[in-house]
Amino acid sequence: MARVRVTEDGLEHVVYSTQVDYEFDYNNAAKVVISASLGKIPVVGFALSALVGIFWPASHVDVWAEVKEKVEALVDRKISDLVYQQVQEDLKGLQNNMNEYLWAARTSKVKTYISEKYNIVLGDFLQQLPHFQSKGYELPLLPLFAQFANMHLSLLRDGILHGADWGWTEEIQQHTREQIVDTVSSYIKYSEKVYNDGLQDTQKKAPGNKHYTEPFNTVNKYVREMTLTVLDFKDMWQYFDPVKYPTPVKVYLSREIYSDAVGTADDSGGIKLPSPPGQPISAVEVWGWDRIDACQVTYPEGGGPAGVTRTERMGNESGGSSNPPHGGVFDLSGTGPIVKVTARSTDILNAWWFTFKDGSSSNKLGGNYPGGADYVFAYPGEVLSSIKIMGISDFYRSADCAVFGFKFEKESTLTDPAVLLRMYVASPSAIEPEELAAYVGLQHSEEASEKIRAWIKDYHWDDIRERHWANIQESVEARKV
Repeated sequence: MARVRVTEDGLEHVVYSTQVDYEFDYNNAAKVVISASLGKIPVVGFALSALVGIFWPASHVDVWAEVKEKVEALVDRKISDLVYQQVQEDLKGLQNNMNEYLWAARTSKVKTYISEKYNIVLGDFLQQLPHFQSKGYELPLLPLFAQFANMHLSLLRDGILHGADWGWTEEIQQHTREQIVDTVSSYIKYSEKVYNDGLQDTQKKAPGNKHYTEPFNTVNKYVREMTLTVLDFKDMWQYFDPVKYPTPVKVYLSREIYSDAVGTADDSGGIKLPSPPGQPISAVEVWGWDRIDACQVTYPEGGGPAGVTRTERMGNESGGSSNPPHGGVFDLSGTGPIVKVTARSTDILNAWWFTFKDGSSSNKLGGNYPGGADYVFAYPGEVLSSIKIMGISDFYRSADCAVFGFKFEKESTLTDPAVLLRMYVASPSAIEPEELAAYVGLQHSEEASEKIRAWIKDYHWDDIRERHWANIQESVEARKV
């Protein structure tokens, strides 16, 4: 958990964030790439090349080491040096041979040569799989395995979609179709077993009754982080099979993830969450003064948790004001959804405030009482989907504890330019702005195409693309010597 100190009104506040310090979120980028490649019949190597660009960036940031360090901290278990050294060596070999395949897909007119490079990479995946499932280290290796699986399945999908064009016999094509069915099934079962074993272990070891936010916070963090790094991908793997899903599919991950609980639930008896909402939030009303007193969330008709349209007034039924400066009523039709919540808390909810998709921010809600640490909740590509206040503090007579839910937006929106850049640069075949917009579900948006066109020009994407492929060419030719 990242921690910085800020000063406000003469008081120092510690700001906690659960986000990894990285130039962009590699998990979300990988989900965008996979959704894009499943939502449109891609050029040869499109998904695999973009994933290689994400996990082996030109900046030489060691993304794999960041994945490793994050999961080791989460599960409190280290991968042995020997096991990780083997994984690193496997990854280097995979990178080299995937680049050979992608360079062939980009440049070779000889289809059998592309097929030859494909088979070399396929052999690598089959040979190296056991090292990503190393006995005794299955759980800390699981997020690395998930990315290994994404690349393996992307390769198999290439074979099914393009094998006939490479001259494969019907027998080879049928074998590949069977391969992807078996591999998807095996990878899903493996991931679910390792995750569930880890969940049971986390539940057993989680501390209890720390103001009733435990064991929720420990178990919820495990579920949330494994959802972001493993389970979201696991839920997408079935769609890699283009025989079972021959029409390009629009993948929507409908799960809800939850923030840490902030405040304390001594007087409300622990954390209890309703079922996830089916529709996005349309409005939020917050009552506050010294602290957060209450909150009410409105959804489209029947779209809230358990099918409600408007939640009850959660917290104190009569305290505080919903007028500024310490309260507020927020109609999200103008600002767009809430993309970040900052909550200030001690042993009670002192304040919170929102950041909206249009870049604007709310007033600080509550907060007339000084002090507290700040907790920042934001997840790339996701928006605030629910707020749950557990009850009322007997001592303070204000809202005691809150949890914030987040879900992916249902409507297609223009993806982070950093992710689009990687897709544009890594594609073996050049793609037009209109094609790139279509990949992210905006095929009829002239505005999206024009934005992408401007980014290509203003930020020199074509130069970056040229350097990217020149570097791959150089590495491929160096291995021929």
